[in-house]
Amino acid sequence: MLEILQTIWIALTTPNEGLTAILFNKFGIPFVFIELTVNVLLFTTVLNIKYRNKQMILYVLLLSLLSGISNTFLDKPYSTYINMIICAILVYFIFNVSLLKSILSEIIIMIISSPLEILSVRFYLAFFDIPYDVAFSIPLFRLSITLTIYLVMFLIWLLLKRLKYSILLSDNLSKSNKVVIFLNSIVGIITISTQFYLACYYSNNLPLAISVLSLLTLVAYFFISIFSLFKTTKLEITSQNLEQAKDYNNTLKLLYDDIRTFRHDFGNIVQSIGGYVDNNDISGLKQYYKQLQLDCEDVKSLEMLNPTIIDNPAVYSLLTSKYHKATDLGISMKIHVSLKLEKLNMKIYEFTRVLGILLDNAIEACENCDEKIINLEIRRDEKSPRQLLLIQNTYFDKNVNLERINEKGYTTKKNDGNPHGLGLWEVNRILKRAKNLNLYTTKDSIFFTQQLEIYDK
Repeated sequence: MLEILQTIWIALTTPNEGLTAILFNKFGIPFVFIELTVNVLLFTTVLNIKYRNKQMILYVLLLSLLSGISNTFLDKPYSTYINMIICAILVYFIFNVSLLKSILSEIIIMIISSPLEILSVRFYLAFFDIPYDVAFSIPLFRLSITLTIYLVMFLIWLLLKRLKYSILLSDNLSKSNKVVIFLNSIVGIITISTQFYLACYYSNNLPLAISVLSLLTLVAYFFISIFSLFKTTKLEITSQNLEQAKDYNNTLKLLYDDIRTFRHDFGNIVQSIGGYVDNNDISGLKQYYKQLQLDCEDVKSLEMLNPTIIDNPAVYSLLTSKYHKATDLGISMKIHVSLKLEKLNMKIYEFTRVLGILLDNAIEACENCDEKIINLEIRRDEKSPRQLLLIQNTYFDKNVNLERINEKGYTTKKNDGNPHGLGLWEVNRILKRAKNLNLYTTKDSIFFTQQLEIYDK
């Protein structure tokens, strides 16, 4: 037994390229799975990305397969760059996050793992007292570095989770800020990975202090850049919140004016109802009640324009803008939102684009009608696993062709030299890019209805 243990120990502690290749190349899948699992835990925690276990499993399996193929056919550092691109693409599609977050997920792993790997290599070179050129052919050396990095990264994740630390990165940033952060992230990835490769390549010739100082100053510079960008982002979010508060104040003013008017007319309303009752005019009373109910519905819509109910700044701002536009045109717009938009199974950017196009079409369609009505509802379907956006509007052109409205350039408007027929075509493009969206269009003698169905993933 002692001889067997001694043989195993000698095999693990002496240069053995064959055994190293078997452990970390041919049978290195467990290490890859552990590494990728820890990576997912880290970047989802830091970026506050919600995920399900099946998403993590799919990400780990696909990245293991694709990175294995690139490592087989490409030499380093080219395979490393390809793997980073693959990683960002998989994060984007599997975890359903923005492109910016998918890039940042890669950076977070790099700025944590790169210094750990360099420090671990230098520590174990000194601990085992072995030259650099033979170190990586010793199985125990490779195993010690690998497990140390995984363990420290796991401990960092536990600390971040305990501290509930995460980067609040809004999806409603301006395009210019997104471009700046995106470009900074790309440059950071290239710079850090190149510097890491050079540090490892020349590690045996450079003093430890120089290697560590070079990488840490680079990471520190990148952290400072990101911190500055996030400060700018925070200012932009604050500005958006101020605009939202301004919109809400305008809504409250209108609501207050409506309540004052209703209070002023309350005596007249009671006397009018009394007149119908005294004359036993039930038919007239019913008609009067319907007209009174319309005024009450308008007040309810104003009450619904509340940022605590419509809990997304982009959607709230859009609905407020379209509501005021509709009312200025004499259109009665009724709004009902019973869904928490933070739980929407659709990217907010795409949702606001679809919502804006459908509302613009609804406003234009009923602008010339005798009875101008738009009914908007955002809710969860109680009968099936989906969320619904329903927009009903009265419309003038009863001959609209439902089979052609999604075609590019198709329109029922007069040719005034302006581009028309692109809105629903663009909506259709968004629907085709997602697997859980469907737009169901119907019409009857009164209402034209668009029903966006957002199925659970």
